[in-house]
Amino acid sequence: MREVTAELLAQEQRQIVACADAEQALKQFRENPFDLLITDVSLPVMSGIDLARSILTIKPHLPIIIASGYSLDFALENWGGNVRAIIKPFEGREIDALISELIAAVALAAAGNTQAGS
Repeated sequence: MREVTAELLAQEQRQIVACADAEQALKQFRENPFDLLITDVSLPVMSGIDLARSILTIKPHLPIIIASGYSLDFALENWGGNVRAIIKPFEGREIDALISELIAAVALAAAGNTQAGS
């Protein structure tokens, strides 16, 4: 799954870090924070949900996409606008559209917070 997703996401302007498990992803994130996290909900040992929670404690507004074989929208309602779900299997254009939508939403929220603080 991670190799296929990495291939779907590969573009010149993107640097992809594909990790074998959540623990490796969390270690990589602590060493060199990502701009976006895409994780599967079902991972060995630490789940993708737990990975997302851990990363959000470090960087609360990081855009995160959680992939699952079933709908997670109800479970993510209170996570904020920077966390979304996608149902597997998905096409490259679907994940690209969700990435663009999520990055725009996070940028808009950040701009709103900057204006509110002025």
